[in-house]
Amino acid sequence: MTKSVNKKFLMWSILLIAMVQMPNLALSPGIHQIHQVFSDKSLSTIQTVMNLPSFISPFVTISAAILIGKSLFTKKQIIVTGLFLVALTGVLSLFAHTQFWHLVLLSCLLGLGLSGYISNATSLIVDNFTVEERQKISGYQTSFINGGGILMSLCGGLLATVAWHGGYLMLILALPVAIVAILAIPNLKTSAKAKDADTKSVREKIRLHPDIFLYGALIFVFMCVNNVVGANVSTHLATHGLGNSSVSGYITAIRMLGGVICGLFFGRLSRKLGDFTTVLAFLVIFFDMTMLSVAKNIVTVIIGEIIGGMGMSLMLPQCLFSVSKVVNRQSSAVATSITSCIAPSFGGFFSPIIFTN
Repeated sequence: MTKSVNKKFLMWSILLIAMVQMPNLALSPGIHQIHQVFSDKSLSTIQTVMNLPSFISPFVTISAAILIGKSLFTKKQIIVTGLFLVALTGVLSLFAHTQFWHLVLLSCLLGLGLSGYISNATSLIVDNFTVEERQKISGYQTSFINGGGILMSLCGGLLATVAWHGGYLMLILALPVAIVAILAIPNLKTSAKAKDADTKSVREKIRLHPDIFLYGALIFVFMCVNNVVGANVSTHLATHGLGNSSVSGYITAIRMLGGVICGLFFGRLSRKLGDFTTVLAFLVIFFDMTMLSVAKNIVTVIIGEIIGGMGMSLMLPQCLFSVSKVVNRQSSAVATSITSCIAPSFGGFFSPIIFTN
């Protein structure tokens, strides 16, 4: 194949990987079902186990980056392994779904798999494409992430009505994506020149601007609050007679749609509001939770979820953009890991521990 064809094939591989980047949306509609099966466990315990991937992700992501930097593994090997682990989680759920420790095992496997390909697949854009190409592909990637999230939530909700572990079957979609990745991603190790540059960079003193920790704290708190809705909407709807796991899946998809709509207008809002965009993110979550609390019918829930879904598309891009203005070459990698991986992952993990209890 020619170079242009190879790059196009790689681009589609990255976009397909983006579609399986939010498998948690296939699982959250079934939380009420899982709680009924394991009724001896508290809801917060089940939610915490379901959020184990968020706890595992920062540690495994950093470890994978070190292994790649030392040329012990390539990005392709880490990405493909991660995709296979996610697919294995889906297959394993067919056989391991009778004991509570099976749920723990599935969550741990999922966390290991996601850690392998989420950040590394994004870095392939930087490694293989020009600035103009990156801008275009990054836009496509966001659309595929949201599109995959909608697919996961709709199908996951339907499958969860058949069996509590039904949503896990959606993870098997990672298998064909892994095969495409094997064919499309170049298997290149870090060059000696790049390693020398990395070593020199490490020797230089890394200074982190205080604002980085402020934005990290904002993202942590936001994810703690935001995840309350995703983790509890299934139980909330069932308890109030507003719908089953299937309906919960539709509601989660509608929430994702709100994020897609907001993403179209984020640039204009950010230019006008600046960092006050983060305040707006908290306000839309407040509105969403208020609507859910007073909802007497599904229409009220839908209105709240469309607006609430905008919160993520307001908070994360604004914080990442603000951080990008206060970092240099030496501190960018660490700052980005704090705001795009560590803070949101820990926020998601601690959400049920703090709020559901």
